[in-house]
Amino acid sequence: MHWRLGGRTSLHWQYFDGDWVIYDDGSGQTIAADPIMAASLMALESGCSTLAEIEAQVRQDLQSELGEDLSGQLATGLEFLSQLGLVEAVAA
Repeated sequence: MHWRLGGRTSLHWQYFDGDWVIYDDGSGQTIAADPIMAASLMALESGCSTLAEIEAQVRQDLQSELGEDLSGQLATGLEFLSQLGLVEAVAA
């Protein structure tokens, strides 16, 4: 399975006190995101598409001890973002 930003998604970023606030022009939604969710969206913006690519990019970007279950956290976060329409899963 591959992931990509939703077709109308256009993200604008603001960082406040350890969290990200992300506004999407396409849907008009504003969401608060922790560093892992924000890094996963940034990875998608940069062209990553598989969960393994997104995980590698997030690990590189955050450069911290993220734990063994990062893949599970990312999968859960991507499903949440999919429900909001910000990302979509596509067949490989």
